[in-house]
Amino acid sequence: MLYMENHIGKITISDTYLRQLTEQTVLQCFGVAGFAEPSLADKLLEGRFGPIEIETKGGKLEVSVHVKVMYGVNIPAVVNALIHKIEFVIEDAVRVPVSRVRVYVDEVVEL
Repeated sequence: MLYMENHIGKITISDTYLRQLTEQTVLQCFGVAGFAEPSLADKLLEGRFGPIEIETKGGKLEVSVHVKVMYGVNIPAVVNALIHKIEFVIEDAVRVPVSRVRVYVDEVVEL
């Protein structure tokens, strides 16, 4: 949960909303084939239970996304586009700064 307070009152932004916003943003980007689901090892060793992780540190957000990309696309270009798009959309929607966006390409798929 993300809590903000201003002159109007207190605002609570749920983790579910932030995940859904990030999910829609990622799926709209060119070159992305979908999300990479965590393996059993990821679940046990890293504690990762989904393809999107959002943490709040010092009033700023840190977003990690695990994706599959399409075969034949320029992977660095897709990752750069994802980073900038996620950062822009979240900051525009909730007015909270994003300090870091990590994009992990876990798989390249041929469609």
